[in-house]
Amino acid sequence: MLRVLFLDRSNPVFVQWIEGFSKAVSDLDVGIIFASDKERSRVSGNLEVVNVFDIPQAQDIGVLERKLGFSLHKILAPERAFFDYSSFRRCQSYSRLSLEEVGRKVVPYLNAFDYLIRERADVVIEGLADNFMTAMAGRIARFYNKRFVMGYVYHWWTDGIFFVDQLDQTSSEVDRRYQHYRSHPDQIDRKRVEHVFAKKRAPQFPGRGIYPLKLRLRQLIARRKSYEPISWRHWFCRRVSALASRVLIHKLVTRHSVPLDEDFILFPLHVSPEATLLGCEPEIADQFCLIKNISMNLPFGVRLYVKEHPAQFVGYGLDYGFYRRLTALPNVRYFRADASIDDLFKHPRCHGVAVINGTVGLEAAMHRKPVFVFGRAPYGVGDCFLKPKSFEEFFAQVQEIRHGSHRFDEEALYAILQALDDAVVKADIDMTCYKSWSELALAMNPVYRKFLLMCLEESEGTT
Repeated sequence: MLRVLFLDRSNPVFVQWIEGFSKAVSDLDVGIIFASDKERSRVSGNLEVVNVFDIPQAQDIGVLERKLGFSLHKILAPERAFFDYSSFRRCQSYSRLSLEEVGRKVVPYLNAFDYLIRERADVVIEGLADNFMTAMAGRIARFYNKRFVMGYVYHWWTDGIFFVDQLDQTSSEVDRRYQHYRSHPDQIDRKRVEHVFAKKRAPQFPGRGIYPLKLRLRQLIARRKSYEPISWRHWFCRRVSALASRVLIHKLVTRHSVPLDEDFILFPLHVSPEATLLGCEPEIADQFCLIKNISMNLPFGVRLYVKEHPAQFVGYGLDYGFYRRLTALPNVRYFRADASIDDLFKHPRCHGVAVINGTVGLEAAMHRKPVFVFGRAPYGVGDCFLKPKSFEEFFAQVQEIRHGSHRFDEEALYAILQALDDAVVKADIDMTCYKSWSELALAMNPVYRKFLLMCLEESEGTT
């Protein structure tokens, strides 16, 4: 039997989903284990719910850190309930806990995941690494050599999702397929790839419509039973400071909307706080530090255009102080959220796009624009992307582009696009039919079922 571990979140829809999913795979040789901090321990058919507090607390943080070989501080970085490693403002944390209180909160989860992954699970399936539980489970699974994947909805597919298996949120399957297509370019179906990537297709839910009010209230109640009790003091501080920052940004910060007649490199900001940064590379979640280093290493006469993310609530994650420092850099221009990203990277005097791991990098590459990748991106293995090992190398690469000596590797682009499309696990669903993430989650059973069938086939092939 394949034993699959899922972790409870504070979203009440997830409990509903796990019960429905266990029934949807009851005909398979699969046992579902659901680790929860709120649900009582019980067994129902092929579903076993395990309350983390029912597992003996045998080891403290020091013992577990030494044994497992990772820093607890790093795996807590994605957890906004505790800290804020993006804008470094205390009120951005959901909870108001001391470091000692945080330690006491997480010990039961450490012990529970260590036991369940070591003794009970064959596969751990998680979602977006926007919390400490996912980061913790991934590192524990790697330590015990157990399979760990995170399911991601990605922009170009309405009928499937990625199951990425590396802690930096990239996929070894994509990497493997890319190397295959680099060696066998004749096997790439260019027409199919061009059709798939012709436009973004996955649903783009409005920020305020992701969770209805009723579900938000249920989630708030669930959090009080978990490790993340809300701090109303922090909540009030966030709202007031965001409003004040928004006014100051609009009144005092120079904002552009169309490119000027000058050479430039484009840097699209990530939403902040950003789960895909904090969960994979928290060391570079401070975007200002990267922007500053790019700025000072540009050739003289080349500007850095920093474009606001359209989903960013201006003033909330990044306050007025961020934008004041940003526009104080002598060769940086700040562009509004409603500025056209296509007009910017397609501009004839745009010499490239600099990204950490965002999808704009892939879009720009599809228009044969040089792309600098400073983080780990799902598409980053592609040789069509520039991955400077130092800022001196970055400077040299920009100079090559300016003087016309850079050559875009089109075969590498098609190889990575084919690899990405092949790696998506697809089923007979259409994600554009659903109005919210909660509705979508309840409809994803066919994709997860297909993934488990693939896991079963692989396990049978190795026995």
